[in-house]
Amino acid sequence: MPVLTTVERIEAFAPAKAVPIETFAEPLGLNRHQLKMFRRVHGFDEVREGADVDLFDLVAAPGRTVLDSIPDRAAVRYVIYAHTVLDVAPAHIDAADEIRQRLGLSNAEHFAITNQYCASGFAAVDIAGELLRSDPDPAARALVVMGEKPFTPMVRLVANTTVVGEASAACLVGLGDGSEGDVIRSYATNTVGLFRQGVRLPPEALKEFNDSYVDLLVPVMREAVEQAGVDLDDITMVVPHNVSRLLWLRTIATLGMERDRVYLDTIPRYSHCCCTDPFLNFVSLRDEGRLRDGGLYLLTAVGLGATYAAMVVEHHRRPM
Repeated sequence: MPVLTTVERIEAFAPAKAVPIETFAEPLGLNRHQLKMFRRVHGFDEVREGADVDLFDLVAAPGRTVLDSIPDRAAVRYVIYAHTVLDVAPAHIDAADEIRQRLGLSNAEHFAITNQYCASGFAAVDIAGELLRSDPDPAARALVVMGEKPFTPMVRLVANTTVVGEASAACLVGLGDGSEGDVIRSYATNTVGLFRQGVRLPPEALKEFNDSYVDLLVPVMREAVEQAGVDLDDITMVVPHNVSRLLWLRTIATLGMERDRVYLDTIPRYSHCCCTDPFLNFVSLRDEGRLRDGGLYLLTAVGLGATYAAMVVEHHRRPM
């Protein structure tokens, strides 16, 4: 049997405090027409905010939940921190190391990945699988964590497109034959350097990024489905990032999928949470009892810069 990358445990965390997007009107310079657009067109109602939770505890929170569920923490040999904003901490602080220490995994190797921006979480899971395939110990595991705090207006807002909130997620990655854990059936990605300036794109380039969004994302989603050896009709649910309801309605129309096969339910209550959305949404589906044993889930995200990514995950219900 092939050795498959599996997500043996996945957890997510969001601060309890829900803040209406109108709270950010003054600091972000939004007028009432822009606020109405974010609510009615893009689908955002509120963001989560944890003023009493620093970045490292935000990211470590779901990691602790994952680690509490396993018998041997020493099996976690790698800690990978995926984030969107390039500088999440002062230059003298190694964010991945700080998270590793707070999780009590001081003997694990650690590093961060960021250059695929909001698609970096998928890259981190893929890298974790490759590291484990090269590790001589079959018991070795990797912990992928992601999440950040929008600490400046530039991070909080992508002009006319999205509002950013706080959340985090953690995945315990292992290898197996597909009998346990959520199996990574495929991973497809494409980086378009034309949009490499990210949040600093000039207005005309930002318009081109938005206008080409669906046309560049859909082929990557179809590639991931093809790599998995299935058809789009076989996909149980698309689990996207929460960048914008409008962009997802356009994507759904291009794919020719039914609206109820794309999970958009968390957009109003979380808004966009950098790097974390697809994993947060996967956990939300699980907690709602909506994941089907053996179901195929197409997780997808776009990172400014711009990277388009998709991953097909086969869900396996774990025994209680």
